[in-house]
Parts: sequence; structure tokens; C-alpha cells
Amino acid sequence: MQEHRPPSILSGPFAGQPSRRLQPRNALRWPVTILISGGNERSGMTVDLSAEGLSLSTDRPIAPGSRCTLLLRPTPDEEWLKLEVKAVYSSYTAPGDFRIGMAFLPQDAAGRDRLRAVATARA
Repeated sequence: MQEHRPPSILSGPFAGQPSRRLQPRNALRWPVTILISGGNERSGMTVDLSAEGLSLSTDRPIAPGSRCTLLLRPTPDEEWLKLEVKAVYSSYTAPGDFRIGMAFLPQDAAGRDRLRAVATARA
């Protein structure tokens, strides 16, 4: 028996195809600093969170496969959350806006758990 997945809301070549996502997404709009291995740094905003990773928006692409450290701060009076991730996709969405998919790295279970706890408490 095939699993039922909700239809995709994407436009373009994937319009009308079922979603390939295995985990539900929850909206999450927090500022983020992205430290890309090799020394580059940029700012962005998270878009959504799942059990396996998150997506964010930034002004330039990040190459898939890039390992990054994310620094998230839900509010100015809260401590920074630090997560180790890997970029899995980088999509142009508009001039100066790229959607980046990030997968949590398996060795950072503690960071992932802290993020989920803070996100759940704020929901």
C-alpha cells in the first residue's frame, strides 16, 4: 500500500506532483547567522523546521554539501542556539533571496534537541 502524501504547492516543473517530504514542516521565523566552513559568514532568516532539518532564506546561494554552523537567537534576551548542519539544496526564489535547505548532522543531536525544545515552548 502506498503512503498518501499531500499535494505539492510548488510552481514550476514540480507543480502538481506529490510532495516528497517525509517529515511535517513547522513555520519558524528566527534570525540566523550562517558560518560556512572555509570562513564565509552571512545572515538570514529561518523559514521552517522539521525533524531532519530546516530551511532558511538568505541573500546568496550556499553550495549543496557545504557544512555550516548556524547561530539562532529566538529573541534578543535568549541565549544563542548553535547547530551543525549541511546544505542540501539552494534555490533561487527572487532577486537577492535564496531558499537553502539544511540537514542536521547526526553528531549534533544535542543541538537539535535544544532547538526543538525552544521551538516547542514558543509554539
